[in-house]
Amino acid sequence: MTQCPNCQAILPEPPERFCPNCGADLAAVVGAPGYPPPSYPPAGGGYGAPPPGGQTPWERRSQIGFVNALIETTKQVLSQPTAFFRSMPATGGIGDPLLYAVIVGYIGLFASTIYNMVFRSVLTSRLSRMGGSDFERLAGFMQGGVGLVMNLILGPLFIVIGLFVSAGIFHLVLLALGGAQRGFEATFRVACYSQAASIFNIIPGCGGLVGLVYALVLLVIGLSEAHGISRGKSATAVLVPFVLICCCCAGLAAVAAFGLAGALGRMR
Repeated sequence: MTQCPNCQAILPEPPERFCPNCGADLAAVVGAPGYPPPSYPPAGGGYGAPPPGGQTPWERRSQIGFVNALIETTKQVLSQPTAFFRSMPATGGIGDPLLYAVIVGYIGLFASTIYNMVFRSVLTSRLSRMGGSDFERLAGFMQGGVGLVMNLILGPLFIVIGLFVSAGIFHLVLLALGGAQRGFEATFRVACYSQAASIFNIIPGCGGLVGLVYALVLLVIGLSEAHGISRGKSATAVLVPFVLICCCCAGLAAVAAFGLAGALGRMR
């Protein structure tokens, strides 16, 4: 039977990183039985080294520079996510992580919007050569242009709303699973820094899909490290809402398809 060195509560087996009663970081308590201090590479020995002052490079941008902090943070998240999220402070405010997420998310959104507009223009042009009218070609071009303008203007707002909604859903599932060892801020910070995967959108074609899959991987790793829970719990918190949303979208698409087929049948 193992007790928390901080509050003396009985700890679960197998042990987790944070005490479920008081939230103390058991891995950081020197001499706690069964909880050795975390090991990091030596300073300067790689991306896994914990940042000075318990902050991410992005949160130290006033010291290392805006561009350097943006690049370094993105490198760390994408190349060594376990070490990054393990050393990421669970508290410290949401403003800095949110700003980082908006910047990298907007870069990815802008790139994907440009690619979609080019694809739409090429497709519309080819369809018009196959018998479509000039009006249909112009309408397709205008639609793509409106989408570009909307994303350019409202893109940051969409990103902010998406982050709060998704982080809220993930945290609710974690609460239901008993895995929310830290507060909502920890979940939100993980969601923000996981936006680093949006940078894959600059790759034409499969970049969006690669970014989506890697973002899910980052969320699983990040929630596990930030809340000190198993990968299984964090994967459940991430994948269950994703699967439910996919099922709902598929159901709505099926209903719309059946409705359209019925309407066409009645027209005949």
